[in-house]
Amino acid sequence: MPSVFDEKPLGFSYFRAKLEDADRSHLTMPRTLFSRSWLVRTSFVGTDLSESCMCWNDFDGCDFSGADLSGCDMRASHFRGCRFAKAILRGADLRRSSFEGCDFAGADLSDAVAEDEDFDGCIHDFLSSEQQATMTLTDEGPEPPGG
Repeated sequence: MPSVFDEKPLGFSYFRAKLEDADRSHLTMPRTLFSRSWLVRTSFVGTDLSESCMCWNDFDGCDFSGADLSGCDMRASHFRGCRFAKAILRGADLRRSSFEGCDFAGADLSDAVAEDEDFDGCIHDFLSSEQQATMTLTDEGPEPPGG
């Protein structure tokens, strides 16, 4: 998993950056670092972002439809108006993230991890009962990203 503490970045990174109205669709960008950044109306449609670190970010109006987000660490981020339709989120860590007005239609959340809580903006508000049944729910808080 990439980190801001890596001596040499292994791939793409967005650290304390703003990315707005960008097209990153249909790219191969596994193990990308997104940290403390603001992404606005950016398209990641069909992009391979597997095993990326996506902690401590704000995503507004981003489109992850059909993207491969398997094994991503997506903790403690805010997703507002984002699309995850038919995205692959197998084994993704979604703890402490909030989701407002997001679309997860047809997304694969097998073995994804989320809190077993019901708070305003939790992922469970946007998932079908079938999707929730494939997830791992935990009462344990996660280790803070980067810590």
